[in-house]
Amino acid sequence: MKDYQYGELTKEILKGLAVGGFIVAMVAMPGLAYIMPLFKPRGAKDRYRIKCAVESLHKKKLVNIYTKNGNEIVEITKEGRKKVLEYNLDEMKLKVPKKWDGWWRIVMFDIPQSKKKARDAVSRKIKELGLYPIQKSVFVSPYLCKNEIDFIGEFFGVRDRIIYIKAKEIEGVRKLKEYFDISY
Repeated sequence: MKDYQYGELTKEILKGLAVGGFIVAMVAMPGLAYIMPLFKPRGAKDRYRIKCAVESLHKKKLVNIYTKNGNEIVEITKEGRKKVLEYNLDEMKLKVPKKWDGWWRIVMFDIPQSKKKARDAVSRKIKELGLYPIQKSVFVSPYLCKNEIDFIGEFFGVRDRIIYIKAKEIEGVRKLKEYFDISY
């Protein structure tokens, strides 16, 4: 089994459950019959770590454990799915193509003061993705980023306040090409 850092194993189990929704168990510890092979435990210590991770997820109400038709089931909860979305948000990166397609992607948003936390989070995440800030709530990228922007907007509940534009020309192109290291 891989040497997982603190919290990593729990995160991986939760992400695995998000894909399948639930796992049917065949042993005393719910879900371990199917969870164990995914992590290739090398011995009792690794199996114990997996068991503890599942129990921790249950205590945090990120998974439900119950019996159905004589089988014990581990199922991800609504809160667990939210947590997986947070993981996906944290790991999100733009794919940088080998050759630029010549299009600029402009992302603008107008999120009201009443949703300041969402506005600040959207702005921070867009910057983390590497988009260049032209103005306080206007960013540009030479790379495709619509899916990522849609995800960010949906996650923070403000997708309807974000505009995505694809443009061939943009003012200040020299500075942008230098910033993104695009050949002239």
